[in-house]
Amino acid sequence: MESRAHAIVAGLFTVLLGAGIVLAALWFSRDSYDRVTYVLESKYAVTGLNPQAPVKLRGVQIGKVNSIDFDGEDATLILVTISVKAGSRITRGTTAQLGAQGITGTSYVNLEDDGKQPDFLPPNIDKASRIPVKRALFDEFAMSGQEILFEVGKLLKQAQVLLSDANQTQLVNMFNAVQGASERMDKLAQALEPGAKSMPVLAGDARKLLAGADHAVRDVGPLLKDARTALVSIDKLAQEYSRRAGTLDRVAKNADEVGSASQSVTGAAGSMAGDLVPRMNVLLEELVRNSRKLDRFLDDLHDQPQGLVFGRPARRPGPGESGFAVPQKQ
Repeated sequence: MESRAHAIVAGLFTVLLGAGIVLAALWFSRDSYDRVTYVLESKYAVTGLNPQAPVKLRGVQIGKVNSIDFDGEDATLILVTISVKAGSRITRGTTAQLGAQGITGTSYVNLEDDGKQPDFLPPNIDKASRIPVKRALFDEFAMSGQEILFEVGKLLKQAQVLLSDANQTQLVNMFNAVQGASERMDKLAQALEPGAKSMPVLAGDARKLLAGADHAVRDVGPLLKDARTALVSIDKLAQEYSRRAGTLDRVAKNADEVGSASQSVTGAAGSMAGDLVPRMNVLLEELVRNSRKLDRFLDDLHDQPQGLVFGRPARRPGPGESGFAVPQKQ
C-alpha cells in the first residue's frame, strides 16, 4: 500500500510539474504588446511558408503568419493572414516577398516599402487593403535559370544549323579564299616595297624642284617689273612718234598750200616761181620718204615691241644666201 501511494504521489507530481512548465512557457512566450491583422495576396506559390513563420519589416521581425489559404472568389490567389505589432509602419506602398531561412527550406515574409505611397494602411482584411506579394527571390532565380536554359538550347540549335555539312564546306571555301587573298596581298606588298623605299628620294627631289621653282619665280618678278617699265616707255615713245607724224602731216599740208600759192603767182614772179618749184618738190619728196619710213618703223614697233629693248631679230636668209633652207611642206 505504501509503495502504491508513493507511485501515485510521484505521478501527480510529474503531471503538475509538466503543467507548470507548459504554463510558464506560455506565460513567457506570450506577447506583451497588441497585435493587428493584415492579409497578403499572392499570385505565386508560397513554397516553404508555414503558419507561425516570422514576418519582418525591412529585416526587423514585427509579427508572424497566422494562416495560409486560397481565396474563395479566385482560386488562383493565395491569402496569407499575418499579425504584426500595432503601430508598425505599414503603408499603401508596402509589398511582401518570401525569403529563405538558412538551409532548412522554410520561408519567412519580408515587408518592403519603396516610399512612393507613404499613406498609412490601417489594419483590415478587406480586399482593397490586401498587401501584394512579389515573386520570391529563389523563384526569380529559377525562372531566370529556365529562360537561360531555353536561350542556351536555342543557341545550340542555331549552332547546329550553322555547323551543318553544307555550311562547313562553305566556311572552308571562304577560309581558303581569304588565305589566297592574303597571299596575293603579301606578294603585292613585296612588289610595292621597292617603290615605297624610293619614295623618300622622290620626295627629296620634289622638294629640291619646288625650291628651284620658288627661286625662279622670285627671279621672274624683277624681270616682269622691268618688262612692264619697258612697255610703259614704248607706249610713251609711240605717243611721241604719233605726235611727230601729226606734225609732219601738217608740214606736208602747208607745203601743198605753198605749191598752190606758187602756181598762182603772176608772170611778174615767173622767174622766182621757176626757181622755187623744184626746191619745193625736192622737199615734198623727202617728206614723203620720211613719212613712209616712220610708218614702217611704227608697224615694226607694233608687231614686235620687244625689238625696242632686245633689237631687231635677224632676218631669215633668202634663196641663194648662206643658211637658206627650203621650207618643208606640212
